Amino acid sequence: MSVSLEHIIGFKVRVTNLLDVVTEGKIYSFNSTNNSIVLQTSKKNQAPFDFKVIKCSFIKHLTVVGEKPSANSFKRQFIKPSVVHVDRVEELLRDKIAASDKQNLLRGRGISPEGQLIFDLIYKTIPDTKWVDKDIVILDDIAVVPPYHTENITTRHENQSVSLIERIVERGWAQMRSNSSDNNSRKGG
Repeated sequence: MSVSLEHIIGFKVRVTNLLDVVTEGKIYSFNSTNNSIVLQTSKKNQAPFDFKVIKCSFIKHLTVVGEKPSANSFKRQFIKPSVVHVDRVEELLRDKIAASDKQNLLRGRGISPEGQLIFDLIYKTIPDTKWVDKDIVILDDIAVVPPYHTENITTRHENQSVSLIERIVERGWAQMRSNSSDNNSRKGG
């Protein structure tokens, strides 16, 4: 037996999904091809309409709220699309790409997890930190070379920042030791 759900368009419903999240709105459309319904959720303060697409297989419970609409107003209602400012979208994409490129520069290639953790800790304190091959270079003067311990810190000139870098590296190794001992003590169910 097949049931046409096109007759429910315009009804105000309460939909409970499989995660017990409740959504309330008017049924805007039903698509039998991909087995989904579109709900037009309530409008607040003259904001554009909000729509939610819900797969019917994810619906746990659907309840009609209120009375049957007198006439199907959705068939005559046209929704004017909102204006999309292409310049803003392009600017946002450029910003996201720049942020992604910056994140890629902060990730060392072929670096151990310990080295990356030490780099991240130093970078939080001193943003003028970068990777040069497998070495961490700070302020173009101080280098921390693998295996990234305090005895692996080198400097070209006498620099007051070396003691700060040593404390950061020591803190990083202490953090890694405490994480590994926590993981070893938590074995089992």
